[in-house]
Amino acid sequence: MTSVRASGIARLSNRKVAVWGTGREGQSVIRMALGLGADVSVVQDPPFPSDSGTFTYRDDAEGLGVVLRDLAVRDPGALDEMALDVLVVSPGVSRYRPEIARLRATGVEITSATAMWLEDFSGRAVVGITGSKGKSMTAVLTAKALEAAGVSVGLGGNIGTPITDFYDVGELDTYVVEVSSFQAAEVTVSPQVGVLTLLAPDHLDWHGTYDRYVADKLNLFAHRKDLELAVNSRSEEAVAATDELSSDSHIAGRHLYGSEGPVRVSVTSTTDIGITDTGMTDFGIAVDGTVEPHLAGVALRGRHNLDNLCGAITATRLLTGRLPDFELLAASISAMDPLPSRLVTIATCRGIEFVDDALASNPAGTIAALEAFSGRRICLIAGGHDRGTSFSGLTRTLEAMGNVTLFHLGDAGDRMAAELAAIRSAVRCLSVGSVADAVDSAVRSLEGGDGVVLLSPAAPTPASEGSYVDRSTEFRRAVERVSSPTC
Repeated sequence: MTSVRASGIARLSNRKVAVWGTGREGQSVIRMALGLGADVSVVQDPPFPSDSGTFTYRDDAEGLGVVLRDLAVRDPGALDEMALDVLVVSPGVSRYRPEIARLRATGVEITSATAMWLEDFSGRAVVGITGSKGKSMTAVLTAKALEAAGVSVGLGGNIGTPITDFYDVGELDTYVVEVSSFQAAEVTVSPQVGVLTLLAPDHLDWHGTYDRYVADKLNLFAHRKDLELAVNSRSEEAVAATDELSSDSHIAGRHLYGSEGPVRVSVTSTTDIGITDTGMTDFGIAVDGTVEPHLAGVALRGRHNLDNLCGAITATRLLTGRLPDFELLAASISAMDPLPSRLVTIATCRGIEFVDDALASNPAGTIAALEAFSGRRICLIAGGHDRGTSFSGLTRTLEAMGNVTLFHLGDAGDRMAAELAAIRSAVRCLSVGSVADAVDSAVRSLEGGDGVVLLSPAAPTPASEGSYVDRSTEFRRAVERVSSPTC
């Protein structure tokens, strides 16, 4: 194999390449590597994709029918024996695994689809969005704001469309890319504009420590001096973590949004922000000190999503030099479908609203969800796999709200309940064996009164139970069962 090193996807050309992971992104890399003449192997943690130890790759990208290729699947323990030039890791594979550390020490290139794509698109107008929560909504809203500013937009990355799909479409004016901490860790080129939504402990099993998690997040912004960075001012951690980037001229400029800065949420009454079935009331989005009338009452649930909208508007201005057409933006937001398992009302029955927020796998997400229903009785279904994340902020929120019953699941849920007991909280805590059991118990608890049954786990789904999608499905089926006879 050639030892010539190139940047971007070209580094795979005619080289010996292993792709670790066979999700949508991994399959996209496999397709391009084969097209570049690479000798491709697949690496997968057991169990393998098939009993035969091969991965059947189906390529119909050229529209010429499906081409089947059987690629050898190797255990990560075999990486040392493979004489690789390049290892391409999928987002779920920690860069801190010992197998990867050994390869780095021998000079094997370690990269990712996101890293290669950013190298190849370094001259394009790209917004890179990361954070512990709010990435997806901010990415969607940024794409809509850019479209309302009159430019064509490609939206991809962690939000679902593999970033490598942009190699196969015509050139667009701008690109909005959601980047997870996993994806950010291997980046060597930064986007033109960055957005940091918030920081809170998450994925510590992958990163090892919170400091390393933050460093891996901020790596997305570490590779160009002319980067303009938008930071959510409501996140003290995000502001503190980017103070040094701003003060040492590592980036061109930091621009706060949300509660401070030129684009911020403006509460337009002296009362608390209220919640209706259609979104927020008693608020405005102020731009340069003036409340924008077209965004009054925009259909976004929760204060955190208004912050996300401020981030989207800020990013649009930084990238294009102008603000979006706010009337067009408001209409686009009103017409958009809710993002799956992100504060989605799936039924309302006998005064009880059932809300799916299954994607909230960290406490910060669940706190934001609880705040969206302030003033209402809430039955919170939370818990799952305990990966050691602090629940102190969540328990303080539950205690302060005073209107929440916790139905807790798994090791993480048990620890939430134990921490509440340790502070002698008045929050009622009930252990349940499944999401379905929690729904049944919550309905009985709310019988005869208005309230919300909220699935917002604050922890990841245990591997034995699948993913957040499986929990979302279980929740929806349980809601259908309790609501269909009478609603």
